[in-house]
Amino acid sequence: MADSRVMVLGCSPRKEGNSDRAAREIADTLEGRGCLVESIFLRDKKILPCMGCRKCESSKNNRCILANKDDVQEILDKMQDKDMVFFCSPIYYYHVPSTFKALIDRGQSAYEAWAAQGEPGLDLKQAYCVLIAGRKKGERLFEGSLLSLKYFLYPLGFALKDLCLRGIDLRQDLAGDQGSREKIRDFARSAAGHS
Repeated sequence: MADSRVMVLGCSPRKEGNSDRAAREIADTLEGRGCLVESIFLRDKKILPCMGCRKCESSKNNRCILANKDDVQEILDKMQDKDMVFFCSPIYYYHVPSTFKALIDRGQSAYEAWAAQGEPGLDLKQAYCVLIAGRKKGERLFEGSLLSLKYFLYPLGFALKDLCLRGIDLRQDLAGDQGSREKIRDFARSAAGHS
């Protein structure tokens, strides 16, 4: 839908790889539909890992004690301000890369804030992920990532839809795979039509 505010997060540590290409395909498609797109690449941000200190359970507004020391709270706030969010990530050893996983883990503060309100039902917006794996096989290749994303996103007010692609590994594989690029553009067009 025109004028929808969208965040596209590139979650790969590798610059100009397949996940970056997917993020560009999505951003270009949505901008062509009149959406207002903000693209962020996690490798350009400072993201400290969750320390498991549990201070967000009891701190004012359930804020993480690291909130003023890195870019995580800014990213989470921007996500919640958008109409929809896209994540584009490779799969490393059956899960997302460490920087993206650190962002997910730091979502604990959002979970604590939601839980402190009695775990209310939410009017959910839509989040989308494109997960790209080099492996062509593996029945449960995406399962861990999708579960983590689902439960990370719910307290932030998002439901999750996914597109999972296999056999795309080397830096230029997606650039040479017209069929997979079209699937990504269709995924973005479908999102724009339902926002």
